[in-house]
Formats: sequence, structure tokens, C-alpha cells
Amino acid sequence: MPITNMLRSLLFALIALFPFSNIARAGDGLKILLLGDSTCIGSICRKIDPRGPHLEDVIRLLLAAEHDLPPTEVVNQGRDGELIHRLLDSGRFDREIATIKNVDYILIRYGINDAAKRDDFKHRFPEDYAELIGRLRTLFPTATIVPTSIMPGMTRDDDGINAMIRKVADAEGLPYLDIA
Repeated sequence: MPITNMLRSLLFALIALFPFSNIARAGDGLKILLLGDSTCIGSICRKIDPRGPHLEDVIRLLLAAEHDLPPTEVVNQGRDGELIHRLLDSGRFDREIATIKNVDYILIRYGINDAAKRDDFKHRFPEDYAELIGRLRTLFPTATIVPTSIMPGMTRDDDGINAMIRKVADAEGLPYLDIA
């Protein structure tokens, strides 16, 4: 599926799942925070075309095309090579994520680097994910947190990683968004 069709499907799934029009604060619009690895920040796309549009721009523009939705700001905090564990333990979470205000939706896409680099991945990844969700809930108590599947075809065990993410989402009572 071409990337634009995949993004359009993702956004329409979000629109169908969540009542965006009910959450706009007076005059503020909507704020979506993206957390994840290089597939979230789009490092290859940024190298090929530094001026974009990039994932955050495409999401904002597609949502703007839905005329009954409030204006949207999309903050992309994806980082190349990042693992959840590194986000939490490096101080980046406190420096860069905790300072963001008025977030309505948080989409999380981690797992590729975690699977390749996290010690005892099968046990620690779900724990790391749950810790991230806990911190996000504390900082953004009214935000809807949405764990998403990893990009298809990026690992030898996409299905296994996505099953772990879905299990964490279920255990935390969160919606799970499969972008495949």
C-alpha cells in the first residue's frame, strides 16, 4: 500500500475511533504528539527532501481536509535509533516530552530498535512500554494514548512485535492502531 494511502487509512481510522470534534479546547484546536523511532520521524524522507512534507505535515493536512475538525498541531518527537528504554532513561523524556503542553492524542510507534537492541526484549519491552504509558498518563491525563503497530516489513518478526504491542494496549485499556 503506498504511504499516502496508508496515512489516509490511519487518519480515517483515528477519525472513526475518536471524537476529535468533541475535544477542541476553546480557540486551541487539537494537538497530536507522535513518539517513536526513525519510522516516526521519517529520517530517510527528511534526507531525501528536507523541506517535506513530512509525517506531521501530512497528518495535519489530511485532518485539515476534514472540514468539521478543529485546526491541528502535530508534534513529531520520533528519533532515529530510539528505544523506549533509551527515551525514558536518557533524560530526553523529561527534557523534551514533559515540556509539551495541552496534548490531546499520543500515537506511539516503538518496537523495531527495541527488538534488535533491548536486552531480554520479550520481557523488558512490555515493561518499558507500560512504564512509558504510565508516565504519559501522569503528564497528559486527558490525552488519548494510542499504541500503533510497527511499519510492515521492517523486521523478521513484525507479527510477534505487533502482538506484544497489542497485548500491552489491551492490558492498559488502550486502543491499538494497526497501520499495516
